[in-house]
Amino acid sequence: MTETTILSREQFLQGHAFNVEKVRLLMPDDRERTYDLVDHVDAVTVLPIDDDGMVYFVRQYRVGAEKELLELPAGVMDEGEAPLTTAHRELREEIGKDASRMERIGGFFMAPGYSTEYMNVYLATNLREGMSDHDEDEFLSLVRIDLREVFGLIQSGEIEDGKTISAFMLAMPLLNELLIATN
Repeated sequence: MTETTILSREQFLQGHAFNVEKVRLLMPDDRERTYDLVDHVDAVTVLPIDDDGMVYFVRQYRVGAEKELLELPAGVMDEGEAPLTTAHRELREEIGKDASRMERIGGFFMAPGYSTEYMNVYLATNLREGMSDHDEDEFLSLVRIDLREVFGLIQSGEIEDGKTISAFMLAMPLLNELLIATN
């Protein structure tokens, strides 16, 4: 198989966290094809667990789902900001806490068929008080759930957010250790 080659990129919409482009490709069979691409800023998701085995979630309205979703704290990286710095900032902004221990546990592309967004995932433990300062367009409520209940909420469909589900899958080996430690 020969390679796919980008022939051109043309931006036709500019937004706050993303732009939309027409990308013309030369396919391996020498045909040309044009795709719409969301050129999105990279982001982080944080899985914060306190010493009592409680996970901190936020509940907020999501326009794409047309309803409120229960999800882990997350946000886009500011220009020039390292993922770890973003993780600490989002934790403080969304749940009013910070973490003495922040461990990167993986990452993934959110929707690579049409978006460039890469999500970095962190496990935050040894939580301590921090300053809460929500973004002006964020209206969210804090929800604490026992770690032992979370997978049931995923299976029942109460947790539908893809980045949240993916973060728990990436964290599974570490979560087993935490569950043993909190029992």
